[in-house]
Amino acid sequence: MKKYFFNLYLILKNINNYGFFTFIYASIVELFYLFKFRDFYSYIHDNSVTSDYFDTKIKNNYNTQHTPTPYYFLSLACSFVKKLNYEDFIVVDMGSGLGRVGKFFLNKFNCSFYGLEINKIFVKKLNRFSKKNKKFKVYNVDLKNKKLRNEILSEIKKQNKKIIIFFSDPFDIGTILNILKFFKKKEHIVIGVNVNYLNKLFTCYKIEFSKFFKNKLRHVVLLTKK
Repeated sequence: MKKYFFNLYLILKNINNYGFFTFIYASIVELFYLFKFRDFYSYIHDNSVTSDYFDTKIKNNYNTQHTPTPYYFLSLACSFVKKLNYEDFIVVDMGSGLGRVGKFFLNKFNCSFYGLEINKIFVKKLNRFSKKNKKFKVYNVDLKNKKLRNEILSEIKKQNKKIIIFFSDPFDIGTILNILKFFKKKEHIVIGVNVNYLNKLFTCYKIEFSKFFKNKLRHVVLLTKK
């Protein structure tokens, strides 16, 4: 039963971080898009190849288990992108889970999506979706494996398009910083959701748009290079 209901437990556990009214509104948005996309499988919980939820709170090096990014957060992220008037861009989701971010962005924009995910089972399932959606691509890779990670990211950088790098608290801040170094000379923006130690990104980035919740460690931000 944990496989299917642990993520629901996490949602309820974090009500105080967002505030009651935000939680109610986010729940309505969640139900709307959940039935629109009928992506119920995205709620499955699997930490077989990642860190345990509680370990991510006490360790400085971790891979977060799959937790779907709430649709409310994705709608906020899309509203930020619309303000930049981006067209025909690439979204790169670092730790794409079951592809919720890509499916949502493809529904809202003329864009391409690249998901990098450690869980082979998730990638195998998403490959079926990729065959029907040529702009949706996923790769099985441990993002802490620098060599393999950079091979995939190099192919993305070669395209003459603007890049949106998406992080939804997928792993420790050290790994995030290493990934962003790779894009240092390439035009890009960063969308961060609940990124631990967000302030460590401020050396190279500034907040362009943001939504901070009751607990300021919970947020959706769009960062641009300084």
